[in-house]
Amino acid sequence: MTTARFNYTVVASSLHDRVAVDAIVAPITSLADGLGGRRHDTDGEPENGSELPELVVVATGGTEQSILDLVARRRVNHVDTPTVLIAHPAHNSLPASLEALAALQQTDRRGRIVYLSGAAEGGATADGALLPDRTVLDEAVTDLEAILRFRTARLGLVGGPSSWLVASSPDPEVVRRRWGPHVEMVDPGRMIELTRTPVVPTGPLADRFADGASTADDTTHVGVDRAAIDAAASVGAALDDVVDGNRLDAVTVRCFDLLVDPGTSGCLALASLNDGGIVAGCEGDLPSTLGMMWVRNLLGQASWMANPSRIDPPRNRLVLAHCTVAPSLTEGYSLSTHFESGMGVGISGHFAEQPVTLVRVGGRDLERCWIAEGAIVESGDDPDLCRTQVTIELTDGSVDDLLDRPLGNHVVMASGHHGERLRRWWRLAIAD
Repeated sequence: MTTARFNYTVVASSLHDRVAVDAIVAPITSLADGLGGRRHDTDGEPENGSELPELVVVATGGTEQSILDLVARRRVNHVDTPTVLIAHPAHNSLPASLEALAALQQTDRRGRIVYLSGAAEGGATADGALLPDRTVLDEAVTDLEAILRFRTARLGLVGGPSSWLVASSPDPEVVRRRWGPHVEMVDPGRMIELTRTPVVPTGPLADRFADGASTADDTTHVGVDRAAIDAAASVGAALDDVVDGNRLDAVTVRCFDLLVDPGTSGCLALASLNDGGIVAGCEGDLPSTLGMMWVRNLLGQASWMANPSRIDPPRNRLVLAHCTVAPSLTEGYSLSTHFESGMGVGISGHFAEQPVTLVRVGGRDLERCWIAEGAIVESGDDPDLCRTQVTIELTDGSVDDLLDRPLGNHVVMASGHHGERLRRWWRLAIAD
């Protein structure tokens, strides 16, 4: 039996019998079933309902109160998630959806109407591209899946936030209430101990980074030897143990403390986790790690956390730089020391010129975000900046925002243009 991806309920006026209703919504139910949907009746309870997204297909008009009643029952019996109503062009489906969602929003309920125009009835295009209705419905389900992932996530804060994060150290309860994850406070003592006596061999991780690094002469950065790589890899093995032992879905580490004890950097460890599908942020920065989780949960990709190190307002450009990056995001990389300390191992990654989206989460209640789109126009190797460097020219958004209304000292970069998708999710899940 195929595992369902989401549940959906069809609501219709009592003036229509089941046969008529099924005929009305046949294109939608066919589409939903093809995407992993499972239909259940309004008077039944879905199996595993609290673990799956729930959608409402509004078959006809006259269903406004039925929708409100259904939402009220779900709020009692299942995880409280935004209400997504599926509307279509016939039988007063859209007017009923508008009235119902307006009523829900008057009581501070979150929700959205997903309007399916009927494009799915025509079948696939000649080149096999997804049809508009299929894409719209698939993204609506993914939006709810991302919300549920946040609600069940465990985010590890190892050692607390760095002392300079005076605007980026929210209370864990704020993170839980606004975004959903439980913040697990992790004492770094065991991780530091395990860097000295690893419980698993560190050679494979060290080999992977050493073998993957560029062997070209690099006169710009200070090189590192195998002993330094082995020491940095020991942090990776220790952090893996912390993630596994605490059942963490994401982690952020007060990594500068590692430069004192055990005397190396966390850059390889964080890069390895991000490449392996575990979101890993630097410096105990919870807001930026939430931004990285947002990209992972909604877009299904790794991201890069970095400092806006320079800006060029006339050309609407900024330079991002940091000493760690997931190698899978780059065209190639070399290994150097960590920039500020000259110790440990940092990663100097080279990015291809490509479209990107920048994200920053912040505010006292984590209720604000900055989203901008642009393109990488250059990778850099300036010895006065952190090791991985890119110049980005914004096409949607302004670097002046960083000067006028900053949310903190890091931003998150994702590949591709996703501004509208991220904003739509933000309005559904987070925005006041």
